[in-house]
Amino acid sequence: MKRIFTSQVYIIIIFVFCSFLSEAFEQTQAVSIPNTSSGNVYKALVVCPDTYKKSDIKFPVIFLLHGYGGNYYTFSRIADLEKYANTYGVILVCPDGNYNSWYINSPVRKNSQFRSYIINDVIPYIDDHFRTLARTESRAIIGTSMGGHGSLTLLIQHPSLFCGAGSISGILDLTKFPKQWDLERVLGKYSSHKNNWEKNSFVYLIETLQNKDKYILIDCGKGDFALSVNRDAHQKMVALGIDHEYFEREGKHNFIYVKKVLGHHIAFFSQVMDKK
Repeated sequence: MKRIFTSQVYIIIIFVFCSFLSEAFEQTQAVSIPNTSSGNVYKALVVCPDTYKKSDIKFPVIFLLHGYGGNYYTFSRIADLEKYANTYGVILVCPDGNYNSWYINSPVRKNSQFRSYIINDVIPYIDDHFRTLARTESRAIIGTSMGGHGSLTLLIQHPSLFCGAGSISGILDLTKFPKQWDLERVLGKYSSHKNNWEKNSFVYLIETLQNKDKYILIDCGKGDFALSVNRDAHQKMVALGIDHEYFEREGKHNFIYVKKVLGHHIAFFSQVMDKK
């Protein structure tokens, strides 16, 4: 009788513990993801839809790349990410691109290999630790400013990983800003390292998007200092016959504009991604 009673107690304890774990699930989590190329560890913010803990289904993923000077927490200060995750049934991931990495494998700073970090470390970590639909058709990437350039170039460089990319106020031609935002620290001086700049700048890589059948969304404010380079990229894509969505709206290069249009980008990709 005592042994039966003890077994019943254990069962009750296990049930209560499992119930606690279910209730303790955090919809928004900060996780630590090592950078295997540098040995450093960076945070990422992961926002799951509210249905995540109530089911065992897998979800599509949208990565959000912050701009220069930002970090993994930047997007959560701009917008209600849980609302977007709930509304569109997606997992949102905000990795840390360091404040000035430009999501590039720097040819002059060997400890700044952030293209590899996103591709080789962040994406596999998310797929291993969360219930994701780990395939091209169910993964997209959106960024703002530095991150807008990063999202489009990562799509070009790794088309097998993303169904599409969105850029908000992206700095789409790095060569037009040779003295800005620590770009020389990442690529070297433009006057002596021009090839580095062109090999890593979106406008010089656009041709490789031909016949790739990707979803591309480019968005820039009419009062944004980066408007001209966005227009140049748009016109080049039109000339090359590369399908994309292009928007110019009232606004400047600031968080107000990002907040205004981020929902449109998330809605767009949630509609085109495969959710099954």
